[in-house]
Amino acid sequence: MAAGMSIKRMAAWAAGITVSAGIGVSSLRHASNDGAAVDDKDWRRLPSKGEVFRSKLGGLLFHTWVSSRPPLSDWEIPIAQDPNLHMHPRVSRLATSASSDGLILKDMPRVYAPFTKFTDEDMQAEDKAERLAKREVKCVWHFGDDGVGHPLTVHGGCIAMAFDESFGHAFMSLGRGPGYTAFIHINYKVPLPTGNPTLIDIEFEKVEGRKVYMKGNLSDGKGRIFSDATCLFVQPRQADPMEQAQAKVDSGAS
Repeated sequence: MAAGMSIKRMAAWAAGITVSAGIGVSSLRHASNDGAAVDDKDWRRLPSKGEVFRSKLGGLLFHTWVSSRPPLSDWEIPIAQDPNLHMHPRVSRLATSASSDGLILKDMPRVYAPFTKFTDEDMQAEDKAERLAKREVKCVWHFGDDGVGHPLTVHGGCIAMAFDESFGHAFMSLGRGPGYTAFIHINYKVPLPTGNPTLIDIEFEKVEGRKVYMKGNLSDGKGRIFSDATCLFVQPRQADPMEQAQAKVDSGAS
């Protein structure tokens, strides 16, 4: 099995080197034909199509065949061992080789949420606010070098996506079914460097009927906060069975 994996990795490397070399020559020809002086150190220089393709192909080959899953950070180990939290077996933002997320993310996100749902009994309890405040959801995101705005700085849109996904998983941990984002407000406090795992802490502020208000912050897991956010998620309104039946009659459906 190990020998088979080794052969696969060697084949991937060979393919990557071959394609990269071919595209590299093409890129040089393209640049020389332009006749314009190009400063490779200037990050504002638009890369050629060959450079972009070579970079993405190399990244996909590396993440698929060579790279191993990084170990948990020291600050994440207590979260993973917390008996009140469990890691979701599936998340909607999987870093796969067929997706650009495989380059934006160095590893798939890890979502830690409570085992228990927030029941109707909790909703009716006098200490509803206290019960809600005790719930917490923690999400670990590991951004790579491809989801950047400025060099080595995570793009604000990637951070917004991470907050949105994290809030969504927090909403679903309540056991109320799917929810939809009504708004997210994000404060970008400090530029977030690429390459290191980051932690999004989610807290529930209040639940009003179908509306769930939450807040969260993105940190390095050690207390340094890069951004924070607030949001409102809304549970879809359940259609009345009588109205659905009448709609079928009106449309002539059987």
